[in-house]
Amino acid sequence: MRPTAGEWYIGIELGNRWTQVSCYHQNLAEPETISTVTGTELYQIPTAICKRKSTGKWCFGEEASRMAESGEGVYVEDLLDRALKKEKVFLDREYQARDLLLVFLKKVLRIALPSKGVEVVTKCVFSLREVTNELVALLRDLSMKLGIQREQLVIQDHRESFYAYAVCQEPALWQYDVLLFSCNGEEIWLKHLLCNKRTKPKIAEVEEVCLGKLPENVREWDISFSRMVQDAMSGRIVSAIYLIGGGFEGNWMKESLQIICRGRRAFQGKNLYTKGACYAGMLATHQEQAETVYFCEYKIQEHILLKVTKGDKTYFYPLLEAGCNQHQIGKQLRILLEGEPALELWVQRPGSQEARIESLELTELPMEDAGRCRLALSLYTGEEGKILLNMRDIGWGQLSPGSGKEWEYEIG
Repeated sequence: MRPTAGEWYIGIELGNRWTQVSCYHQNLAEPETISTVTGTELYQIPTAICKRKSTGKWCFGEEASRMAESGEGVYVEDLLDRALKKEKVFLDREYQARDLLLVFLKKVLRIALPSKGVEVVTKCVFSLREVTNELVALLRDLSMKLGIQREQLVIQDHRESFYAYAVCQEPALWQYDVLLFSCNGEEIWLKHLLCNKRTKPKIAEVEEVCLGKLPENVREWDISFSRMVQDAMSGRIVSAIYLIGGGFEGNWMKESLQIICRGRRAFQGKNLYTKGACYAGMLATHQEQAETVYFCEYKIQEHILLKVTKGDKTYFYPLLEAGCNQHQIGKQLRILLEGEPALELWVQRPGSQEARIESLELTELPMEDAGRCRLALSLYTGEEGKILLNMRDIGWGQLSPGSGKEWEYEIG
């Protein structure tokens, strides 16, 4: 699967210390990670902003670091954490940290945009260490100010970015299990991609666990990591292994690499999550063509379908599809209801031939003599991630206005 003509995907790995950005479009064989310094591979952009004292100009990346080191600018870092804490920051005057994060994201976004601007971006995907309600609310607000519309925005975690990256590679690389080891300090973390091949599409999940710390003595790192790798692969058939993070730099992996590369492919780098975010945007756009659907705690686990009739044909209209993000549900439509004052929803897991039916009674709904009415349906995420369906009688315009009665049901 590749981007089609006119599609443009942006993947932003946003962290408290570092941010990376990639773009993906028809002219690229794979997502391209962008450096703030032309001709270099300096992909990690400090999540920081600097204001130049002489001109008041905002700068980021390498320029911001130089300004701060020379004393020509006032520098503030850890912008994501400060924005979440709703901190105020004093530079030449007092600023809200979330406003400084907005300035930073504008600059990051600008280097990845197509010539026609943010309006033609297909998906802008933020990849985070962890998806929380607070982060979602913050990024929704900032994205709106950046000109990113709700349908363009995707918010996910590193596990999903790893999944998207892995399943967009050649099939042989994810025929069996796929492992990702990350090391940014002394801790080694493992992500394990599993695909259930008995379902169609295949249901994919990523398990994550901390394997422990490397020893204090650097000379013991190789043996210690080798044992971790062997334990992680025990009893599994592994197609590919990915190594990411600064902790794997240097020439200390000798025995480890021999074990990792024995009968399988291995890859090392730092920009997998930002590239995976681009791939995830493409998968979301072309989900009907994808061989897999990804499940985790913030995903809808089942298809929610509405049985409808058009002419002489009856079919199921998808209100929600399994695999979409709970925190990004927002759908509105209008329907013509005939017969009984009730709505039937069919709820079905991917790959299953069975569905359960939920009947939603619309008590005291006034029906016309012809036994029909018009309803406005709105699907959204309520508190604690609950999926809510609101229905309102809207009638037929000024000549025959609806009663305005509303009903709300929790789905699932």
